[in-house]
Amino acid sequence: MDNYTTHSTINELLNVLSEEKFLKIINVSNLDHYIKKFTAYHFLQLFIIAQLNESESLRALSKQMKDTKEIQTFMNIESISASQLSRKQSALSPELFEKLFHYLVLEVQARMKNKAMIRDVGKLLVIDSSTISMSLSQYPWATFRKTKAGVRIHLKVVVTKECTIPEKAVLLPAKHADRTQMDQLIDIDSHAIHLFDRGYNDYKQFDRLCLADVPFITRIKKNAEIEVLSEQVPDVENNIFLDQEVYLGNRQNGTKMTHSLRLIKTKDSEENVVILITNCFDMSAKEIGDLYRYRWKIETFFKWMKQHLKLKTFYGKSKNAVFTQIWIALITYCLQVLLQLKFNHEASLLEVSRTLHNLLFKPLDEFLRCLFRKPTRRSKGRKSYNWEEEFQLIANQYERGEIEHLNELTYDPIFI
Repeated sequence: MDNYTTHSTINELLNVLSEEKFLKIINVSNLDHYIKKFTAYHFLQLFIIAQLNESESLRALSKQMKDTKEIQTFMNIESISASQLSRKQSALSPELFEKLFHYLVLEVQARMKNKAMIRDVGKLLVIDSSTISMSLSQYPWATFRKTKAGVRIHLKVVVTKECTIPEKAVLLPAKHADRTQMDQLIDIDSHAIHLFDRGYNDYKQFDRLCLADVPFITRIKKNAEIEVLSEQVPDVENNIFLDQEVYLGNRQNGTKMTHSLRLIKTKDSEENVVILITNCFDMSAKEIGDLYRYRWKIETFFKWMKQHLKLKTFYGKSKNAVFTQIWIALITYCLQVLLQLKFNHEASLLEVSRTLHNLLFKPLDEFLRCLFRKPTRRSKGRKSYNWEEEFQLIANQYERGEIEHLNELTYDPIFI
């Protein structure tokens, strides 16, 4: 614990991304040529701090640095103006931070080897996208609709019993349809099951996945053309109302698939009817339905990111500025997960995030003490009460004629 006493929490958080490691990963010559004060690495450090503190703007971040001795000491810089931050953010390529994100993903996966996967299916990968709406007048490069602008985060996450970890991300203006990113997001891996929503429906891609023996589960579109080949007996007790082998598509317009798929009609957790399509013929229909319910994990991931990191509003207006901020948000998430995994913290990631927010520049031992502090509540909580036992006791007393105490106003069966 002595090493933790002098070692700060921020140093431990960024230990996996030292300046030497940073320069090696991005591998760009003359990145900070003629720059002595505010380097690209300093920029990364400061914007990770901004993510953890959810700083409102570049002006607020500049003021925070000017007023906070700990930040000045950590970065060895006394102050940076908002205009300097803005210029740096627009000048740096988002691809630099995308490389850092992919490096951290590999680090997280290396430390997750012993984490329990879902239902012994190997790797469970969930794919989805989330759109961040923006003002069209301020972000004209991200035109989405006639009156809107936006960017879309296409994401693939690894789902385990304990956590959800991003594995691959694609950032694009929101006008790009989900299904156009199938090649980018799905790797040929026969030991992983991919779950994705019907926005990614693409029959040619489905054929490609079947040919490569890549398992997938998705929902079917309402207007899909279906040719039924065979049908299994439904399992209504397990909410399986239809289990068929089918062909999708139309031969006349050239969309008909060459591989057959399995169509399953079931219900989701909210009792809504869901029609699934999959190439998993070696699993029961119930198992497939149960697996698809894990798709909500990516929804909670997006929700967590938008609630606890700076992701809904942006510090800059340029494409570079917006994409750089999103990549650094994903980097910050991975750094928190790595910290949680390193110290085997079993509570929620939100607890790690909040403790970091409060103790980022404190000694690491203080951070760990607070993170693993046991509840101080001495009460054992509300006592559970066996009402059936109490009722039987009163009934037996009544039968024996012992009823005087029942008429007393002070009588309360809970405190007998």
